[in-house]
Amino acid sequence: MPFVYKSIVAVLFICSNFTVGAMPLNDSLVLQNMDHELNQQPWQTYQKIQSQADKLADATPDYKLWWLLRKAQAENLLDLFDEFQQTVTTAQALVNEKTPDRIAIHFNIFYGIILQRQGKYQKARSLLKQTQQAAITHKYTDLAVHAKLELAFTRSLTEHYEYSLTGLQQAYVEAYALDNDFLVARINEVYGDIYGYLNEYGQSIEYYQKALTSYQQLAYPVHVAEALYGLAVTYRYWQKYDLALNYYHRYQKVIEYSLNNIEGNFYGLYGISMSLAGKGDCTQALDYIEQTLSIKGLIDYKAELYKRQALCFIDKNKLHLATIALDNAATIFANMPELIGTRWQIEVIEIRAQLQQAKGNNEQAYQLLKQFNQRKVALLKKNTSDRLLRVRGVLEAERQNVENSLLQQRAKVHELQLAQQKQDNTIQNYIISCIVILILFSLIFMYFQWRNNQILLTLSIRDPLTNLYNRRYILEFLNTLVNETNLEKNQVSIMLIDIDDFKPINDLYKHAFGDQVISKVASIGKDTIRSEDVIGRVGGEQFLCVLPRIDSIQCLNIAQRLVKKVHGYEFYVGKGSHKQLVKLTVSIGISTTSVDTINSSDLYLQADKALHNAKTSGKNRALQY
Repeated sequence: MPFVYKSIVAVLFICSNFTVGAMPLNDSLVLQNMDHELNQQPWQTYQKIQSQADKLADATPDYKLWWLLRKAQAENLLDLFDEFQQTVTTAQALVNEKTPDRIAIHFNIFYGIILQRQGKYQKARSLLKQTQQAAITHKYTDLAVHAKLELAFTRSLTEHYEYSLTGLQQAYVEAYALDNDFLVARINEVYGDIYGYLNEYGQSIEYYQKALTSYQQLAYPVHVAEALYGLAVTYRYWQKYDLALNYYHRYQKVIEYSLNNIEGNFYGLYGISMSLAGKGDCTQALDYIEQTLSIKGLIDYKAELYKRQALCFIDKNKLHLATIALDNAATIFANMPELIGTRWQIEVIEIRAQLQQAKGNNEQAYQLLKQFNQRKVALLKKNTSDRLLRVRGVLEAERQNVENSLLQQRAKVHELQLAQQKQDNTIQNYIISCIVILILFSLIFMYFQWRNNQILLTLSIRDPLTNLYNRRYILEFLNTLVNETNLEKNQVSIMLIDIDDFKPINDLYKHAFGDQVISKVASIGKDTIRSEDVIGRVGGEQFLCVLPRIDSIQCLNIAQRLVKKVHGYEFYVGKGSHKQLVKLTVSIGISTTSVDTINSSDLYLQADKALHNAKTSGKNRALQY
């Protein structure tokens, strides 16, 4: 059945403890600007409106109509549906050709809602369409959006989903353009209704959650409760009955201290009854159904209750009572011709088939079930392929209209641009030339700035002799790597490399040869390590190599290859006949992260100790700490 038309007033018990607001309603301007106050504090505002009733006799016609409009709006929010209908009827008798268009349009929307609740869907659709057009004609975009969303919801009740979605899309675009968060939230709520009817429950929940978030930000308690009730209904349709019951009980908690809220009590009991029946707990469900049927409520909702009651009686083999309940549901649908052929009405046929089967009339049950399946298949076809094709066609046409409109606007802009170019051609060319020159200068400046930055960056992190990273960079890299590496999963190893007996060689063959040796050892080091490893010069003849994700054995193998390569390389000093062969070696200390190594300083000290051991044990070797 339809989701709740209007939900319950939240925190009504708290609101009733406040006194009527002090601001007097002595002119219609106050009434016209009351929307936000009414939505935030519906009960207090309703009391304030009622307090002015004795002053209406001396009021102007416009004031009387604005007063009736706000009174009706409050009654609609507070689920005082009988009072709401009476107020709207009173106001319509006062509306004439001199009535401001905004007031007349507003009351027509209210009357459309009344027709919708009475199940007079065709009349409601006709009135809301006329009202929507009147709002558009008089440029009341907010009221046009309001009429569109009510029209979309009314169409969805008779399963005209293709038109509902199309109208709702238009309303959403207009509400968004108005930057009206409340209207956007209302539209999201109706989207939640429609997608629930289409059995697309995930999307329904998503839209209800969007609406709920907006209502909470606006601090509109009635609408917050309305969105919560919608979530409960969706979860029930989704057969997530425990979640549904949780939301229904929260709903009942909200209205626990409400004043004479018969409609709200009916909705809460209805939701719990349907959820318990769907869950299969017929014992509790029958008690709740009986209680719900005994109080005032919407007649089409009661048809649903009779259907669930019939199913529970069949389950308990009380077939006579099941027949009575099912006949009651059928009678209600017979008096609501616009619901004939909907899924709600054809379920009566399915339940009657189950009843006949329980009575042992298998042939009659078969014929009824066959009839139900034929109608169900026809309904599914209507609500899937045809609907989607129609919606797609409408949206494609709308998109084409938008594109055509944009093309026309672009053509006009192009004509204006051509005219402007003819008038100001000389000035434009001058401006363009200046801009081009400025851009060129800017690009040249940016290039040189970039190049200088690159040079400065290189100088700040590179050793000028070897082009390896300098001491500051390599130690910072090691510190960052050790701090950010998960030592339980990935190890880090380092090699501290020192050229053996470098000082005597440097003193004997002078600094030029010493620089040559340092550069060559650096080159051999870069060629030996992996591409992901990082090497830097940390001292005169000392280098540090950082090897991520490698254990001590693998690192030792790399270090031994490096020792062997340096030892095998032939260094020459001098030229011609004075050319002399010089053999050099390196010593390497290795350390690897472990549970005992908690920082880069410890790791470096371990490698330094290993290097010292390599030196004292004969040099030309690599040792692990």
